[in-house]
Amino acid sequence: MKNKIIVAVDGPAGSGKSSICKLVAVKLGLKYIDSGAIYRAITYYFMKKSALSRLNSDFIYDLDDIKIDQQYSKAGVLRVFLNSEDVSNEIRDETVTKNINVVSSNKNVRNFVTKILREWSNEESIIMDGRDIGTVVFPNAKLKIYLDASVDIRAKRRVTEYLEMGKSLDEKEVKFQIIQRDEQDKNREFGALIRANDAVYLDTSNMSREDVVNEVSDMINKLCD
Repeated sequence: MKNKIIVAVDGPAGSGKSSICKLVAVKLGLKYIDSGAIYRAITYYFMKKSALSRLNSDFIYDLDDIKIDQQYSKAGVLRVFLNSEDVSNEIRDETVTKNINVVSSNKNVRNFVTKILREWSNEESIIMDGRDIGTVVFPNAKLKIYLDASVDIRAKRRVTEYLEMGKSLDEKEVKFQIIQRDEQDKNREFGALIRANDAVYLDTSNMSREDVVNEVSDMINKLCD
């Protein structure tokens, strides 16, 4: 990538943001950053301290005690480190998924994560996925993409994702959780899921993963020609 570029990819849970961004990163030589993994790591941190319930009270906590790092290999493997401990598998547990909204809805946590993301973006060209990347974290990103898909498709993708990890989930329950998550994400006071006015809308319901990767890659290459 000759010119430094920031690609912001937003969309609802299960829309394929992470898997698409990872593949595009490898294909084009971009640095991939999973913002959701940071919120998962922080959720896991507070769960271990049994402090989740205190986030919405007057509890004083020092977020600066939390050190997070990500490493994404050319082989397509993302490793997430929390205070030097590899928590890549732990943060994908369903208990983290069920509790993440408490953390990701907290204003102080969101400001903390936004600071981290902006610092990481200073290093090289990046592609980053999340729910407020194009609206809050990088409102001036050169390319913004909003990935979407039907609820049914997103539920099936999430179940497949967990099956690949050796975990079995009930598809109806996953669909219910996604619908709930959509409502929570769209109605958050801070960091709500909003499609940026200048974002390219891409419905992937009837697209293969390869087709989406190629389309996103083409968008990036056109900007960098």
